[in-house]
Amino acid sequence: MSSSNQPPAQNQPYPLPVPGPAPVKTGKRGNGLGIAALIVGGFALIGAFIPILNYVAGFVGLVGLVLGIVALCLKNRKKGFAVAGTIVSAIAIVLSITLAITYTAGFAGLVSDAVRTAEAQSSEDANKEISVVYEVNGTATDASITYSTYTAGTNGTEQATGQALPFIKELTVEAGGDTDFTAFSLIATNGAEDTGSVSCKITVDDDVVAEQTSTGAYASVSCSASGVDGVTENK
Repeated sequence: MSSSNQPPAQNQPYPLPVPGPAPVKTGKRGNGLGIAALIVGGFALIGAFIPILNYVAGFVGLVGLVLGIVALCLKNRKKGFAVAGTIVSAIAIVLSITLAITYTAGFAGLVSDAVRTAEAQSSEDANKEISVVYEVNGTATDASITYSTYTAGTNGTEQATGQALPFIKELTVEAGGDTDFTAFSLIATNGAEDTGSVSCKITVDDDVVAEQTSTGAYASVSCSASGVDGVTENK
């Protein structure tokens, strides 16, 4: 029994090495939601300082906060923008609520002051007192005189007959209130034996608002004035 050991061929090629799998990159990717959270939170933060707009800024900040939290929960994503967006959005929410309350309280205070001022002015106008003087002058000894006053929703009429002239009637009345309209009227007539002149005059707060003159038996004069908060129109 014989065995032979054959040496390997001298020129036989060696097998080529098999390449291994490509290395996997482990770096973190960008975070689009984090950037969006920062942008939305920035707009909300600016809007928080603007009156009226800060009511909406709180809801915008809430959207930015949700985006920021979701961005923080994403794996293998950069967290820098997400953290910044979350913080800015949270600050915007707190500021929008605080400033909204502050602005509202300030506006309510201004309105309240304006209402109190208007009420005080209205009360002052309602209690305004004015002086009214009715005058009838002439030579008559048997004149008939009628005068009426309408102020603050109240009407009053007085009459005098067989009156010798001159005739003067002074009144102090209230003007303004819920009914601002005022009216004053004075009528005088000579008697049958009175052939001279007769004249009427109405004075309101030292201002002559109406006057008239007539002559002869049964001569008649009529003075009247009306307006708002005193007298603005003479007749």
